[in-house]
Amino acid sequence: MIVSLLVRLIAVAVLWAAATELAPSALGYGLVAVPVVVAVTFVLVPLRPSRSRAPVGRRVGGILRLVALAGWVLWRSVVGGIDVARRALSLPRPAIAPEWSVYRTTLSSRAGRVALALVMNLMPGSLSARLDADRLEVHAIDPAIDVHASIAALEQRLARVEQAFA
Repeated sequence: MIVSLLVRLIAVAVLWAAATELAPSALGYGLVAVPVVVAVTFVLVPLRPSRSRAPVGRRVGGILRLVALAGWVLWRSVVGGIDVARRALSLPRPAIAPEWSVYRTTLSSRAGRVALALVMNLMPGSLSARLDADRLEVHAIDPAIDVHASIAALEQRLARVEQAFA
């Protein structure tokens, strides 16, 4: 448990340092973001007794899928941030029309559904408000944003990560 925690903590901290180039202004965010991301990794890839661990090749594939997921989420977050800023700064009136919708997830595990609800908050113009079994209530900044398609794409990626570690 301790070894896994330390490995995950070091890996995420190194990724954070690389992504922010150790900018002093980002260090405060890193003190919050790194532990949160490490906690999410434990939700996505919980510890299991050593006798039930997946073969090494399968674990490596799962780690690669997890890294690909992180890169995809990071890219979508940047694109979403730019879009939200553009909408907020539209003059004379911001280009927003908030709406609520419900998304039904097909992820079977509770951990996968929780990860979906947490990570989808980084998607462009969306916010998860409530998770009840397979029902996810979503707030979107504008109906023109296809939030359900973004969530479905994220859900597929999470399912592949889960499958790799099953």
